[in-house]
Amino acid sequence: NLKTVNTLGEYKEALDEERGKIVVVRFFATWCKACKAIQPSFYRMASLYPHIQFLEVPVTNENANLHQGLEVPSLPYGHIYYPGAGLVEELKISKKYFPNLVRMVRWYDTGSC
Repeated sequence: NLKTVNTLGEYKEALDEERGKIVVVRFFATWCKACKAIQPSFYRMASLYPHIQFLEVPVTNENANLHQGLEVPSLPYGHIYYPGAGLVEELKISKKYFPNLVRMVRWYDTGSC
């Protein structure tokens, strides 16, 4: 339930394949300290929610336009997609804001806080 996608095609394909699931996306860069700091928490969350698809989208020279096209304003950044509704949340997910992601995933998963 944890996959890395590197191109817009892979991104769209992954979202399409998981249309019936909640999908949580982490946009990150290997050189980003804040991104590295939340990586263990993101992986832990993926293991706690095996029925949710988690995607990682690294910034590379080849796919910078992917991040720009999806209007990712900063790193690390997150998207949550919900079945039938599409993109429902866009948020900063640095260490300070990561608890918000956890709360939102829990809420979308169970329908309660």
